[in-house]
Amino acid sequence: MTFLKTVSLGLTIAAISAATACAGANSSLKSEAAVQGNNYLKPGAAITYSHDLKSNLSPGQAVTFKLVLSERYAAGNMAATVTGEGDINFFSSAPSATFDLSDGPDHEMLISFTANSNGRHYINVEALATDASGQSQPRIFSIPVQVGPPTAQKPNAAMKTAIDGESIIEMEAQEEIK
Repeated sequence: MTFLKTVSLGLTIAAISAATACAGANSSLKSEAAVQGNNYLKPGAAITYSHDLKSNLSPGQAVTFKLVLSERYAAGNMAATVTGEGDINFFSSAPSATFDLSDGPDHEMLISFTANSNGRHYINVEALATDASGQSQPRIFSIPVQVGPPTAQKPNAAMKTAIDGESIIEMEAQEEIK
């Protein structure tokens, strides 16, 4: 019992040390969480997005929407590339743009596309922020596009309800302690 507590404490200290070392490694490109100080965001460039894309489109309908990439860097540049997943076709080949980060926090792109079939499709955005020292960090996100009526998802046969009411899927696991 004492051995397990000692190993557990040692692993906890090692994990905290590793996290602290990783946090200091990219100090010039801070994540959104570090900038805001309150909301967790996956590690990566401090870039958020907004758009005015309306959902529930019709197949073949031509759509243009505004994508706004927001950042809080003082200098450097950002390269953004937009791709489609599913039956998304852009009017030009993969839309892309490069922005000077010293021009202000918001950068706009107009995206024009059609989706030729019903279903849920995705517009993927990859933004790469490079600071003045040349260090780069990416931010990748997807914008869902519903074309036609939403389709009902099939229930998962393995889904169970836990005692607290949360839906779970039980899986077998084997733990090995070395």
